[in-house]
Amino acid sequence: MLKAWIFLMLAIVCEVFGVSVMNYSQEGKQIFVYGFMFAMIGVAYYFMSLSIRTISVGVAYAIWEIVGLSLITLIAVFIFGTSLKTQEYIGLALAIVGIVLVNLGEKHEAKDV
Repeated sequence: MLKAWIFLMLAIVCEVFGVSVMNYSQEGKQIFVYGFMFAMIGVAYYFMSLSIRTISVGVAYAIWEIVGLSLITLIAVFIFGTSLKTQEYIGLALAIVGIVLVNLGEKHEAKDV
């Protein structure tokens, strides 16, 4: 089960890294940026496919999306200087609470990948 969670975290990191470089696509080297982004997203899907062998698809995808969204938002705010409105922070917090509740309700089995 631990391997599946590690694969899921690797999928999230690859997706976040790939999506975060899109901000650099306006600096003239678009083909390389897009190529890197697509490669990282491809690697992310590979790791996701390994994780869903053990973790249910719904839970894995929900966690992937909210953790990825949260990390991308943090990168946008702290690295790229994006500002968020209060309602956006509230929406992000509600999404996180929802995913935590879904994960807590999921029945976990002790099998390994």
